[in-house]
Amino acid sequence: MTRFLHVFSIAGVGEIMCKYGAGDKVLQLETLDPFGFGKFYGVTETFPNTGELILRAIKLAPEYDYVIVHDYPEMIKDIPEHKLIYIFHGSKLRGMSQSDRDYIAQTGIPVYVTTVDLMEYIPSTYLPNPVDLEHFVDDTGTEFEVLKNGNWFCINRSYQRDFIEKKIREKYPKVEYYERNKDSIIQYEDMPGFLEQHSNYVDWKFTYDKPEPHSLPDLSCTGLQAMAVGCTVHNGNGEVTDSKLLAIHDARRVTQRFLKDFD
Repeated sequence: MTRFLHVFSIAGVGEIMCKYGAGDKVLQLETLDPFGFGKFYGVTETFPNTGELILRAIKLAPEYDYVIVHDYPEMIKDIPEHKLIYIFHGSKLRGMSQSDRDYIAQTGIPVYVTTVDLMEYIPSTYLPNPVDLEHFVDDTGTEFEVLKNGNWFCINRSYQRDFIEKKIREKYPKVEYYERNKDSIIQYEDMPGFLEQHSNYVDWKFTYDKPEPHSLPDLSCTGLQAMAVGCTVHNGNGEVTDSKLLAIHDARRVTQRFLKDFD
């Protein structure tokens, strides 16, 4: 059986892939997991700094067929290229210089991206953002009271909030803007219960461009999670997102498709 080691998991993708068969361990920086993916899935070793993490990755690499590096390929040294796989998740690749992207492309290291628009930046294979449908289900029971009352909400960032909130309210005037910052983080374990309280989720995310960010076209991880617990998900074009997309993003199917590339 092919063995995969994940390094720098983003948005829990490494942990989720481990659950469904593509890996058994994630090496992660403490600062990169404020949502508690490591605690929830139980396959993660966390480190206080990059140096300790990299030394551990180098030590473990001989035990694995492949080392999957999420978003930070420049951090990985002394691991043979034939063992490496890169997965990019968004802003890191968008902000990468053309010369760095060209260098990665010419190495021949397999590259995967979790949103379709990222395929424009580098030769790559699309790996849909996975949603764990065993965790995000309509009848998930948590400490939160379920109050499906027709309300509208979005979860977005504090940086550039004035612009983003104004833009969203032009199309969705009744939306409640839940600002995600270090003091308001919802743990992954509790996320289904939080989302279940709402009926309509506005899934409209933005780049970090200055002076004004641009809309991102793809369904976000939070949008997928909201859809999975029964919310109606609305996009930046004022349209309802088709819930059939959950089949494409089902973590089990996504992972099995990935594994077929390495049979």
